[in-house]
Amino acid sequence: MIRTVLFDLDGTFVDTAFDLIETANIVYTNNRKSPITYEVGREIASDGINAFLKLRFNQERDDFNLLSEEFLTTYKKQFLNNPLLFDGIENLLLDLESKGVRWGIVTNKARFFSEKILKYHQLTDRCSVLMCGDDEGFKSKPSPELLLEACKLLDETVSDIIYVGDGHRDILSAKSANIKSVLACYGYLKKSDLIEDWLSDFIIHSPLEVIDLDGLTFNNSLS
Repeated sequence: MIRTVLFDLDGTFVDTAFDLIETANIVYTNNRKSPITYEVGREIASDGINAFLKLRFNQERDDFNLLSEEFLTTYKKQFLNNPLLFDGIENLLLDLESKGVRWGIVTNKARFFSEKILKYHQLTDRCSVLMCGDDEGFKSKPSPELLLEACKLLDETVSDIIYVGDGHRDILSAKSANIKSVLACYGYLKKSDLIEDWLSDFIIHSPLEVIDLDGLTFNNSLS
């Protein structure tokens, strides 16, 4: 009986690629580097700031930390320009909530950005738990620590939860936590990703497919 569905944020719940790519291109232009296309940027949109910086800058350069700070400062001005819920997410949440099933977010994204994105979509009060990559005392994914802490805060057993994510680290984290994993193929997968090797429990191509996963029943008997 699935009583809670946990989601990754970037590339699974919210499409943040537009704002990340815009930020990257501003930083590139400021430092006399060529911009990237949306297609190139989307593939690394789940991989963090360093992934964007490594495309155009040598990580060994002395000012790499300054470039990271410039990216963060710029992103703080851009990240609410266009953070779109993926098509089907809102209807999925309504369906889950109608069954008494809770949902939450477990992400490597910093809490500052995650909380504001949820608030932007007026989802703060509906979200049962939020665990973020910079939460003190916990290792980020692919460690299972954020997921396990979410289970603890929800007072749920791992068998009553599924985790939906679009990256290999999400599947690894879920497996390490003994939580059933759902790979969101509509997210930021790379052409080179060998997703069959990731051995996720389920694969979906649209958020709404979550509710019809074979062998799972969604209901919160405590609601």
